[in-house]
Amino acid sequence: MRTVAIIPAAGKGRRMGADKALLDLGGLTAMERIARSLESAGVDEMLVVRSREALPLPPLPIAHRIVTVFGDGDMADSLRAAEQEVSPACDVVLVLPVDHALVESDTIAAVIAAAHREGVAIARPSFRGKPGHPVAMRRGAFAEIQQKGTVLRDLVRKEPSRVRDVPTANAWTVADLDEPADLEAARAWIAAVPATVVEQMRQHRSRRSFRPEALAEGQIERLVDAARHASTSSFIQAYAVIAVQDESRRRAIAALCADQKHIVEAPVFLAVCADLHKLAECCRAHGQTLQAQSFELFLQATVDAALLGQNLALAAESEGLGICMIGAARNHPVQIAQLLELPEHCYVVFGMAIGRPADDPVARGRMPLPGVLHWEAYDRSCLAAALAGADAGMKEWARRCNERGGYQGRPVKLDKGWQDRMAQLWGGTSEYVKSRAVLIEELRQLGFGLE
Repeated sequence: MRTVAIIPAAGKGRRMGADKALLDLGGLTAMERIARSLESAGVDEMLVVRSREALPLPPLPIAHRIVTVFGDGDMADSLRAAEQEVSPACDVVLVLPVDHALVESDTIAAVIAAAHREGVAIARPSFRGKPGHPVAMRRGAFAEIQQKGTVLRDLVRKEPSRVRDVPTANAWTVADLDEPADLEAARAWIAAVPATVVEQMRQHRSRRSFRPEALAEGQIERLVDAARHASTSSFIQAYAVIAVQDESRRRAIAALCADQKHIVEAPVFLAVCADLHKLAECCRAHGQTLQAQSFELFLQATVDAALLGQNLALAAESEGLGICMIGAARNHPVQIAQLLELPEHCYVVFGMAIGRPADDPVARGRMPLPGVLHWEAYDRSCLAAALAGADAGMKEWARRCNERGGYQGRPVKLDKGWQDRMAQLWGGTSEYVKSRAVLIEELRQLGFGLE
């Protein structure tokens, strides 16, 4: 399948004060960045639409031709001129305006792949529910640009059923380079790219209210596909994810998980499982018996599932989704295993409600770093200060919650710090511990010996 990219870059850049194609973006011109991304995404050729007076482009790493237009570089005119130059052998046309030079190759590849799917004529990226660029079109759909008075958005809006939105984490699909302030933001973003994931981690909050809308088609598959590349002990990959969309099944799960309403409210519930069933099958096929009684193997499978789950949460949040981990999935492990039809040697480590968040909770923060990070050896001398800091942080969180009506509609006690809460949760009179006293026996029923 042959793909040609059209880059409208004929505008005068009056508001920017410069030719956008030649803007310096981290040591590369905008056009060089586009060319590199297109090459990485597997695009075969690039048609660059330029005005007659435009300066020449620097050398580019992809086959390209210049299409010259007159006037002020109207996009519709640019596309009509480029359409006449597209080879008959082309299957998909990608329109990527120079204004979106920071769109990355993974997004480009994703929309091209979507446009190749049966029943799809047009594919575009979607950042947090907002459509953007580039737009990939089957050759026949793009040819409609030649109809008098037609602009690009007319092609997209003509038949919504033929359009596929592809979620992306790249904000530059919807933010363009139009004014000097945009250029400053772009350069700052380029400089900050290595810290983007770190900042995302710091912004995590558990979401417990979700909008009533389904996730994009294929989004769960892509997120889990990314998450499964987490580290795995001895490469056993002892995890499984059960995605539950059916509302009646989610209600049954919620009933087993302390009736948490967000399990029903979220469009998808993900059961993240420690799965030794696959290993048992491997052993059986080779005349062996799985050592399911091994506590070490149980730990490996549980850690594998936790690593996948954290990867999955980060992937979801990077695309504007909200998540809430559901530890209450261990309240009734046998019943939930039966509900999800889990095989022997498999249990739900935790669940995850996932969807577009409808709440904006106060971030709890975390214990001061010296209570977590020690150098060379565990430093007990910093513990008192770290615990005091954790108390202060919890009380500040409570104060801010109460200013907004409380936590989940209930006022929070202002005098209880982190230490008070941990002592109540895990101390000698803990009701929580009592409620989980049968967990080991239930796990044994599911095929884990735990010797």
